[in-house]
Amino acid sequence: MTNPLRGEVKVELGSETYKARLNIDALVRIETELDQGILMLASRISRADVRISELIVILKSALRGGGNDLTDKDIGRIITDIGIVKASTEVAKLLATTLSDPEEKEEREGKLEEVN
Repeated sequence: MTNPLRGEVKVELGSETYKARLNIDALVRIETELDQGILMLASRISRADVRISELIVILKSALRGGGNDLTDKDIGRIITDIGIVKASTEVAKLLATTLSDPEEKEEREGKLEEVN
């Protein structure tokens, strides 16, 4: 079970669903390893401008943060199995969820319920 209040989200990678979590420490590690700010990286991924090595770094941090013990090789196999486009899409969703303001999301959802 994921806990959105702790930043935990579900990530569907092929036939498996993993718990993932990107906290501040993980985001800093990603920025350091890829030598790029997380917002710029998220923007590039949304434009399909991403390298497989970047997908591996992000997924490794997120999946390990969710309690999964996966290596770069394991994640490379997952990406091979599901395809680069699907992996990129899931990473983009993961970053969007992680970087969005939960209070703002609740406000939007509340307004939608009022309209319906």
